[in-house]
Amino acid sequence: MAEHSAPSGFSLSESSATWPSGGINDGKRPPLPTSFRPEKRGRADNDDPHDSSTPMDVSGPGWKSSTSSTDGASGDVNTGTYTRVHLKVKAQSRLGETVHCSGSSFVMGHFNPNESMTLVTTPEDYPYWTTVKPMLLPRGVPHQYMYALFSGGVFSSWEQIERERVLVPEGREMLVVEEYGIYDQDMELVPTGERIERSLVYERRRDESPATPRQINASEDMTDIPATRDEESKETGARLAARVAEDKTEADAKSPPSSVTGSPSQRFRQTNKLQSRYKRYMPSSYHPSPDAMLFLVCYHLPVKLSKSTEDGAWSAKWNRDSLISRSDNSIAESMSTTWVGCVTYHARSDQEELSEDDKSEITAILAEMNCIPVFIDRQLAANHHGGYCKSKLWPMFHNVDILDIYYSIWDRAEVIEWKEERNNGEWWEAYQTVNRLLAERVGELCKENDTVWVHDYHLLLFPSYLANACRSENRKRPKMVFFLHVPFPTSEVFRELSHGTQLLEGVLDVDIVGFHSFDHARHFLNACKRFLGLSYQSRRGGNLGVDYRGRNVVITISHVGIETTLIREVLNDPKVQEAARQLREKHKGKVLIAGADVCQRLSGIPLKMLAFEQFFGNCPSWKDKLVFVERATLTQTRLGDQNYSSNEIRKLVERITKAHGPECIDYEESSSPLTIEQRVTLWLASDILMVTSIREGLNLKPLEFVFAKGVNPENPPGVVILSEFSACCCVLNGAVRVNPWNITGLVNSLDHALTMSNEERLGRRARDLPYITNQPAANWTKQVLSVLHEATENPEGNEEYTNMEYMDTEIGRSHVMRVGDRSDFKQLNIDKVMAAYMQSKRRVFLLDYGGTIIARENIAMYVKKDFTAVTGKRPSRRMMEALTNLTNDPRNTVFVVSGVTKKSLTASLGHIRGLGLVSDNGALYSWAKSIDIDNTEDTNMQDDSNPTDRHWHQHSFKFDWRPVREAVDPILKVYCARTNGSVLRYAQQSIAWNFRSTDPEWGLLQANSLQNDLEEVIRDLPVNIIRKKGLLEIVPEGLNKGVVARQILTQDAAISNDHPDFLFCIGDDTTDESMFKAIYDYYAERTEESVHGRHGNGTYEDFLAAGDEGPLHHVFTCTVGKKPSNAHLYVNNVDEVEQLLQALSKALGEVR
Repeated sequence: MAEHSAPSGFSLSESSATWPSGGINDGKRPPLPTSFRPEKRGRADNDDPHDSSTPMDVSGPGWKSSTSSTDGASGDVNTGTYTRVHLKVKAQSRLGETVHCSGSSFVMGHFNPNESMTLVTTPEDYPYWTTVKPMLLPRGVPHQYMYALFSGGVFSSWEQIERERVLVPEGREMLVVEEYGIYDQDMELVPTGERIERSLVYERRRDESPATPRQINASEDMTDIPATRDEESKETGARLAARVAEDKTEADAKSPPSSVTGSPSQRFRQTNKLQSRYKRYMPSSYHPSPDAMLFLVCYHLPVKLSKSTEDGAWSAKWNRDSLISRSDNSIAESMSTTWVGCVTYHARSDQEELSEDDKSEITAILAEMNCIPVFIDRQLAANHHGGYCKSKLWPMFHNVDILDIYYSIWDRAEVIEWKEERNNGEWWEAYQTVNRLLAERVGELCKENDTVWVHDYHLLLFPSYLANACRSENRKRPKMVFFLHVPFPTSEVFRELSHGTQLLEGVLDVDIVGFHSFDHARHFLNACKRFLGLSYQSRRGGNLGVDYRGRNVVITISHVGIETTLIREVLNDPKVQEAARQLREKHKGKVLIAGADVCQRLSGIPLKMLAFEQFFGNCPSWKDKLVFVERATLTQTRLGDQNYSSNEIRKLVERITKAHGPECIDYEESSSPLTIEQRVTLWLASDILMVTSIREGLNLKPLEFVFAKGVNPENPPGVVILSEFSACCCVLNGAVRVNPWNITGLVNSLDHALTMSNEERLGRRARDLPYITNQPAANWTKQVLSVLHEATENPEGNEEYTNMEYMDTEIGRSHVMRVGDRSDFKQLNIDKVMAAYMQSKRRVFLLDYGGTIIARENIAMYVKKDFTAVTGKRPSRRMMEALTNLTNDPRNTVFVVSGVTKKSLTASLGHIRGLGLVSDNGALYSWAKSIDIDNTEDTNMQDDSNPTDRHWHQHSFKFDWRPVREAVDPILKVYCARTNGSVLRYAQQSIAWNFRSTDPEWGLLQANSLQNDLEEVIRDLPVNIIRKKGLLEIVPEGLNKGVVARQILTQDAAISNDHPDFLFCIGDDTTDESMFKAIYDYYAERTEESVHGRHGNGTYEDFLAAGDEGPLHHVFTCTVGKKPSNAHLYVNNVDEVEQLLQALSKALGEVR
């Protein structure tokens, strides 16, 4: 090859390249100069000018073909033909530099330097660099690529050329020889007529200077290089090899070995730091400072006061129904805790205020309970709590528009007038006053190292008042947490609050802002962005952060649990058990559906009544078998809403009982909330709990119901029908989720609950009971405090953030495969696949399961599948028929390769005798029952209980999960606790974090963050992370679909004494990408066997003459859905997969 010199002003050793458009190249795909425009493709001599199948040139003016492919293909990936391509590039590099290649195809890394191919050289071959193994590229399809320099293993620069190189694979195997940095539109690939081993040799030349063909050998000396340059190059190559060996020795000496592989760990310190960090912030590991105090601040002190009618003495006891009340396992048992709040008790009448003596006595009594009371007069309490909080903030925070508040049906009892004008001033002043009084009292008591935890919407201004007070005294404020227990409104509703900006600023003066649901947090973040112009980021560990006044305020999402110890005590109370028995006896022989709600419109009680009425109309046979037990609480706040709701409910009850019998509804109202004893009585007696709230914040009743029905395994499991608008919906994965506005859907859910099998009931209980049992309220408190500790006392001081303003699903990746940019990615042409199938003699099918031969289920169906272990959906009748017909042909080997369990896969497809099955991502596999696989390396697993009597094989490699568990468990448990609805599962061959039942947006953000953290700690462990839809799975390195695909091809060749000449592989998610890659690698590695195994001692010319009769002539990789994939073909949906398999199965008669 003729010697070329680098363009003036360009050096191969430059750390960055400047392109014609200016700027420093950042490692992304280089832009093309706008002066270059595509031209029409030149035709080979044997091309038919009228052949419409000839593709248009997508490569521009850099390609001209002088040879046709051996099969006459005109560049269509639908033909399934490939070429093995070797690269050999001449590049003068400096010490420590290596040459890489990246391009438009999968094997070239999609122009991502981090996924590029590494070329190698030796002191003898330098300055020539070659690919380690051939690339498998679709034949006749133009591929763009470029070379790049890496220095010390890190991307340095692209080669500076006018445009991307273009390569059109031709023939069975080809070697491309070219020079780094030398390429323009006048250069083309020209066959020399020579070969190196089995590859035809092509050189990159200019049109005007054709070269004379000559023999090239891989080991020949480059005689056209001057002797001095040749010696210098060899010396540089020797120094390069010595330096690499020296660097490796130094790394081995400095890095401790991995506990699993024994290999050097390059990230030992970072991994241990991340592990210890998560261990330190787990709730069970939280240990507060002994001299620090926790102040729990709320509007209502969690106590019940009473005054004796006999001697007038005051007494106090803890309110067991309060979230922040002291209990046996509360945070007060592990750190000094003080409660601060208001006392609004009125003694003998609503008009009489507490006397000074009463206040003194109450203060003394509460001091013994570590409670600090703040006394406010009746009018101030009315304006603050009954006015601004309950009449303004409460409905608006539940997304009730301000016009609905003023003109809604719950206020028709009063004269309609603008309360904003009449009362807003007094209410707002009262709200400020109460917040300021509490802040001043806490400010007098707290110190710098203390923690102040503020609860709920009554005290939104408290943090800013306390912070301002500390600033005015020139002292540091204590650490602060604010937790909201009601929903946060959308920005459109929040903007209607005239003081909304002040409320936001008041909350943001804390270190942590907490929510029970991501949906609530999302609205808060949107309000911060829209009204304060604040940006937010994703922090390491799964939390979010808002930049405010030079600080990063952490946003945490964590749903509180229940007091399981207290409920256990109540469950064992004989009085409660007797009360439950009496309630059952009252409705003997009937199914009890329970409801316990506040009597208000947003509770949705009328909606469940309407559903109950419609259910009786649809299923009259249930009239005497069903009773609806509803308990409504009259809170005496917002009386218009309460009175209207009560009247509406009573009318519905009267109508339903009149039509279907007086005993079908048991409805009662009470002026005080149900005690815990009354609630547990109702839970024990009932079979189903129905919650149909329209908008709701914290509601722990469904968690109580599940625990009460499940704590004793002998009790029959209950079923929860839960509104998707409830905050606890995100943590109860076993509930039947409903939209209460959809009455028909509500009726269907009720029917499902009534007819549900005991197996499914048990499965649903098993899904939720461990979470409820292991996440009591005390753990929730410690978890939030651990987040506070992490945010305020991070010893590393190097918290990582990810800006979320332009966040994509591929977080952290600069290079994403783009579907529309690929000339080697087309929609599958069924006729061309059929033609290849008809010509073939040996065929192999590798088919994914979920999303490929069976439609992927929605979220609700995922939940059902997880409970019963066997999904309710099966492949369609036509799909079953197609699979059966394909397996009936002895020339076909058909496998379904899935990540589901053996039980699920066998139940769906095990009856098809000729079908091979692979479950658990390759951990278990079963060949067609007509084939006896004798693999001594596998362990035969005969399942005697399997009705299809299949033989299953399990990979026999031994894997020690202990070091993996030690590394990942702290991280996984923290993410589980921080991501409502996620589930952690341990299996024999995997560890899985399931986030299908989480909020979709929040689950995706958490999954991306978790994957990044896990990749750091497992980098030196022999495991991989598999990303599925709604699932992150950790599996051993040797366990994936790609490994089993290679094994199937190898064993099939051994069984048939022949390689397949037709291979079809299809899947729909990321786990299937390993199959595509394994197939490309398998094909690329078949060269030696193809020549010597199939053709004996034939010459290479014999091999070329054989044309496409060699093994693996047609290879089809296909994905379901047009999306970024390593496959070369796509179909739109499962229906098209069914059509394809049906067409192939019906072709059996024609090819026999």
